[in-house]
Amino acid sequence: MPHVPARKARRSRAPRARRSTPAARHDAPARPDAAPEAHERVRLALADHAMVERLARTFKALGDPTRSKLVFALSIHEMCVSDLASALGATLSATSHQLRILRDLDIVRTRRSGKSQLYALNEQAFGFCAPRVCHAWRRSLEGDTLVRPGAKETGHV
Repeated sequence: MPHVPARKARRSRAPRARRSTPAARHDAPARPDAAPEAHERVRLALADHAMVERLARTFKALGDPTRSKLVFALSIHEMCVSDLASALGATLSATSHQLRILRDLDIVRTRRSGKSQLYALNEQAFGFCAPRVCHAWRRSLEGDTLVRPGAKETGHV
C-alpha cells in the first residue's frame, strides 16, 4: 500500500473584528438615493432592446479608425467622396464602402450639389456628444491618436 502523507490540521482562526475608524466611515461620499422616477426612466430605456442594439452598432462603427477619421473630417466640413478619399489616402471604393456603413446608421447624410453628392455629418445622431461640440472627441483626435498601437505611420488607412 502506498504511503499517503498525513494532512496537516488547519488552524481555525477567529474572525477578526472590523475596526470602524472615523476616517473609514467618511471615505465614501454621501449620496442621496436617486429619485424613483430616474430609476424607472433608466429601466425603461434599457428595456428598449432595439435602441440598445442601435447604440451598440453605432459605437462599433465608430470604433473603426477609418470611420472615425471620416466622422472627424465631416465634422469640419461637408465633402464629396473623392475629396474624402484623397484626404484619407484611401481608394474611392474603400471610402465609399465606409461611408455606406456610416450612412446606414444615419451618422452621415448626403445631399446633391450639381453632379456631386456631398456627405455631411448628421450631428443629431450623436446627441449630446456630437464631434463639433464634444471635448472628448477633440481631445482624443488631437494629433494622430487614431493610428493603432504598434502600427507604422504610412499615410494610408
